[in-house]
Amino acid sequence: MGLFDKKFCDICGEKIGMLGNRKLEDGNMCKDCAKKLSPFCDDRRHSTIEQMKAHLQYREENKAVLRAFSPTLTLGEDKKIYIDQMKGNFVVSRHTPGNWSDENPDVMPIASITSCGLDIDEDRDEIYMKNGQGQNVSYNPPRYNFYYNFKLKFLVSNPYFDDFEVKLNNFRVEGMGSMEYNRYQKMAMDIMNALGVNGNVNMNGGMGMNNMGMGGMPMGGMPMNNMGGFAPQGNMYGQQMGGYQQAPYGQPQNMGYQQNPYGQQMPQQGYGQPMQNNMYNQQNAYGQQAPQNNAAFAQAASATWVCDCCGNTNEGAFCTGCGNRRD
Repeated sequence: MGLFDKKFCDICGEKIGMLGNRKLEDGNMCKDCAKKLSPFCDDRRHSTIEQMKAHLQYREENKAVLRAFSPTLTLGEDKKIYIDQMKGNFVVSRHTPGNWSDENPDVMPIASITSCGLDIDEDRDEIYMKNGQGQNVSYNPPRYNFYYNFKLKFLVSNPYFDDFEVKLNNFRVEGMGSMEYNRYQKMAMDIMNALGVNGNVNMNGGMGMNNMGMGGMPMGGMPMNNMGGFAPQGNMYGQQMGGYQQAPYGQPQNMGYQQNPYGQQMPQQGYGQPMQNNMYNQQNAYGQQAPQNNAAFAQAASATWVCDCCGNTNEGAFCTGCGNRRD
């Protein structure tokens, strides 16, 4: 067959118009049939004619299920999550239930969710300053404004698609920890809690925070696990912190011997104990014991003496008659 030969849809049999062909693995599909596919179907080109016929049959049956769908809980903003808590089903749609006839959103059992996680995509814009010529130049070091997008990613057990994502924010969110940032984090948690799934948070971008669990702490109360390979070194309750041992909260620090920077033991003073570092109670630098009792020295210092030069009697260190120093 030539490039411009007429083609017919292998699903409905209708003629395929110019630019209207949608390739299948073993045939062709017209754009009208392609519009009926699930919005979550992204593997059309690798699907066979029979698989597409089965998919479209499923989509027809979904219309009847959709008419019986009665949401009891709605979460999200632009693209919303509608949940029928009584029957255990949910729907993802931008439209309100009264406008679902053309869209025919998939009604999925909550039990079909095999995994769910929040992806936070980070982007940044550099901030510039004006130089003397009025030109934009970078700061040194460069400065940036950071922006974020929030997407819930689902894995589901469905014969016609196995994953889809729901973007939570319409416009990118400025600033980690801002009110909007925290609001979308909470929105993601509310959706996952309502669906009864435990998800992870993945930070995509320059922050280096990956696989953040949903139960600890980043900005705005979200937990962070495995933050870019950094693990906390301890806390205030007696765990190792930054290479030294922190005393348990409410207990005094260890006031015994610690090492000085050269690995030698340095005596530490305890509370309420007399100082031990005077020159008469410690060894000198050569390992010799300094005198412990200096009463004789004090007595000698206060005794009178006779100057050898002038014979004057003195009590101080120098002769008051001639100025001679006491021997």
